[in-house]
Amino acid sequence: MPDVSKTEIGRRMYLVHKEKNVDKVIEKIRENPGAEWKKLSEDEVHLLERLLAEVWITCKQREWEKIPFSRITRDDIKKILSTGKNLELDKVPPQSVAGSVGKILFSLK
Repeated sequence: MPDVSKTEIGRRMYLVHKEKNVDKVIEKIRENPGAEWKKLSEDEVHLLERLLAEVWITCKQREWEKIPFSRITRDDIKKILSTGKNLELDKVPPQSVAGSVGKILFSLK
């Protein structure tokens, strides 16, 4: 087994932690009947996951935990996806993506 630096282990743990948090949120959204999850395409689900991950990376844990993901609606998802589709994700800084999507998430009630 090759030697793995503590830095690399830290990076991997960070990625696992991010993925777990996004997966939990996706599950909350999926369980919400108002989100109409079944109408989303596979590409839309992947885009949503990517956008949520960008927000998770840039916001504080306490802020993330206050977002009422279980109350997200289909319209909210459409706004998030529309924002993501309008941004060139590979060219725009992650903070910009997170800021745009974060505005929608932090306005949820």
